[in-house]
Amino acid sequence: MIVVEQIKTQKIHGCQILEIVNRHSRGGLPPVRHALEKVLAMCHAVMYKQLSAWMLHGLLLDQHEEFFIKPGPSSGIVPAQPEEEEEDLGIGGLTGKQLRELQDMRLIEEENMLAPSPKQFSLRIEMLPSYIPVRVAEKILFVGESVQMFESQNVSLSKKGSILKNQEDIFAAELHRLKQHLVFNLMDFESVVDWIRSTVAEHLWKLMVEESDLIGQLKIIKDFYLLGRGELFQAFIDTAQHMLKSPPTAVTEHDVNVAFQQSAHKVLLDDDNLLPLLHLTIHYHGKEHRDASQSREAPSRELSPHESPTSGWAALGLSYKVQWPLHILFTPAVLEK
Repeated sequence: MIVVEQIKTQKIHGCQILEIVNRHSRGGLPPVRHALEKVLAMCHAVMYKQLSAWMLHGLLLDQHEEFFIKPGPSSGIVPAQPEEEEEDLGIGGLTGKQLRELQDMRLIEEENMLAPSPKQFSLRIEMLPSYIPVRVAEKILFVGESVQMFESQNVSLSKKGSILKNQEDIFAAELHRLKQHLVFNLMDFESVVDWIRSTVAEHLWKLMVEESDLIGQLKIIKDFYLLGRGELFQAFIDTAQHMLKSPPTAVTEHDVNVAFQQSAHKVLLDDDNLLPLLHLTIHYHGKEHRDASQSREAPSRELSPHESPTSGWAALGLSYKVQWPLHILFTPAVLEK
């Protein structure tokens, strides 16, 4: 049979088999077409099992690289589909592509600053059947990544709850219903995927914007990284000037943090929940992180591995301990900017 020979000679495997069988089932004699449709339905049954594990439990059971989702960042270019606009995921206008770009910015992992980054995943485009659009695959990727993030983080169940709102059984039944269909129906398939994706996006919106106070976190970034609280930094400069005008020592970091706390109290910034999340750092090597208000006194430059900064101002930095799950958006790379 031509289909079998093509699979053998080209060493086709995984979801690529779906593409070959689907292509040959579109025409020909009715008995042959019906036989190939049955074969394709059995192949789809395997795909639906993988989809259930991925979308409902965040599990990627693919040791032979047969699925169209893979661990790790994307290594290829997704074919452009100009006739289709990327759809909103429902998170304040955030699209799947934008979410992955934010996740790809996790280039720096600072100790004691963030929880370990969730594992990244991306599309394996060469395994995606042509009759499943990239936009649908992106939604499937988003759902599985979100579920996987929840399952992998050390967060109490009382806080995170169920990202699928305890509807796993309902969604599993829907995927099982699709598996029973002899002929693949894209509209029905995408409708179920959209339902699951909307549930996940709604939960993420509530968790990030309402429960984790995303707007409040943005205000903190503005106040401390963009000097929105100018009176605080003015008080800190007055208090720490004598400590930072000379080269830093082993106790400089401790001293400037004490000065920072004192300055916060002077300007009546007594938020017991906020101050423990902020920490001034002193970097002896590498690219310096300075207070923006001192940029004229300490111009930006690279320090050699054995060169010490000429003053504490040149080595001063600010770290902020971002709480779960906002670490998805506020990565160290984002905070450094």
